[in-house]
Amino acid sequence: MTKIPLDIGDYADIKPVYDMLNNCAEGFKKYCILLTAVEIGIFDRLVVPQTIRDISHELKTDLNIISNVCEALKIMGLVFERSGLYENTEISNLFLRTDSPLAQHNVLKNLQSGLRLWENLPKILKEGPITLSEEKFFANNLIHSLADEALCGELQRTVSIIAELPEFKKAKRLLDLGGGHGLYAIAFTKINPDLVAHVYDFPGVIDDTRKYIEKYEAERVKVISGNFFADDIGEEYDVIFFSSNPGGKNPRIVPRIYESLKKNGLFINKHCFYSKGEGSKNILLDIEWNLTTFEGVQKGNKVYTFNGDLFYDEYIELLEKYFSIINIVDSPDFTGYPLSKIGDTLDSKIIIASRC
Repeated sequence: MTKIPLDIGDYADIKPVYDMLNNCAEGFKKYCILLTAVEIGIFDRLVVPQTIRDISHELKTDLNIISNVCEALKIMGLVFERSGLYENTEISNLFLRTDSPLAQHNVLKNLQSGLRLWENLPKILKEGPITLSEEKFFANNLIHSLADEALCGELQRTVSIIAELPEFKKAKRLLDLGGGHGLYAIAFTKINPDLVAHVYDFPGVIDDTRKYIEKYEAERVKVISGNFFADDIGEEYDVIFFSSNPGGKNPRIVPRIYESLKKNGLFINKHCFYSKGEGSKNILLDIEWNLTTFEGVQKGNKVYTFNGDLFYDEYIELLEKYFSIINIVDSPDFTGYPLSKIGDTLDSKIIIASRC
């Protein structure tokens, strides 16, 4: 018969385990509150002060629960309350209202998709990763989440670095290879009035690229659909920008980029590299990376790695056979903030090189 352990001194303190569980439970519940507030339109309503009864009536919610939700949002620093009237804080007006140019709704949805994937971890451990097409992986919400994230600092910092290059200032034709949402190409044309930019990506992704081009009225941004491992990427470019892409460390792409550039043209590679013998950059992202697999493509064990990738020193050595390296910029100078999800830039680098 099992006895009740009455002497707690005989056992290790449970506090470390409970602290971990408490952090998990509290973080998840706060996320659910924030996601719900966005989905039902609380932040869109609280541009002007409203009472709890006003909010409940307009959103058709349970009065008691919405009262507690608004109080939680106040504790989280997302709304404030004066004399019974609730209103958005500045940060909510900037990032959580639907009509804000910096709205982060797609990031919240992408986090939700990732959490749902993690719920399948027991099954995936037994049966193996979920197979997706590479095109579908990027054409879903991820591309929009990456766009929202980029607009909050990384795009501006990256573009400002490249804008100072004399070769960029004189450029007339740019290729954003695997450019996805196309925001980098759009931004480049905004700061160089003589530049025409081409965004190259899968056909299913390019459909979304066109929407961003239209949204930002980027008349000098064009699209090219294809698979750059197999299809022609064009030629006579002054600049090729290659960022956060599965082919970023693949040696097969380097000579093709060389051939597509004009003499003295710029190749700008912005990716997360691994050194030989380097361990995990983030074990949770390593696991998440391997919860899915791409059709016809073999992923590596670490996040953002693929079979055939070169280590950093190997990539630099290969690059120097075709290009003269102008500068290498480390991540603190351009990256955004981590979200513990696929899309985090980790310790990426921007390698700026000129065709010999």
